Amino acid sequence: MRTYLIEPQLLFVPYLSRVLADAGLHVVATSDDVDGKDIALHDPAAVFVDVDFFERGAPNAICRIRQVAKHAAVIAFSELDDPTFEAACYISGANAVISKRTGVDVALRKMRGLLSTAAPGARSVLA
Repeated sequence: MRTYLIEPQLLFVPYLSRVLADAGLHVVATSDDVDGKDIALHDPAAVFVDVDFFERGAPNAICRIRQVAKHAAVIAFSELDDPTFEAACYISGANAVISKRTGVDVALRKMRGLLSTAAPGARSVLA
């Protein structure tokens, strides 16, 4: 699945790209911020976004992504483990929220499961 990766900490881009590839999400472009024009240009099937570093908050970043990637699966990746935060991500347009606390093996298994079984527009909490 063609995936756009948004990771504000560029040091982690190569690692996350490999992890996402293992889950079937093939990174076609990366950015350290939400760049609507670039996202639209690449027209990804999925957007994987580390939402922990946005000044105006994760919900705002997800809304900006959703405005230009109307049909893409938006997967939020966060350290926060809070039902209110997760709800805000879903309300803003995320299809899934993955906790950084799960570890790579669990996150991979859950992303693969989401990709293989979720209907378009389905929402999932991958904790």
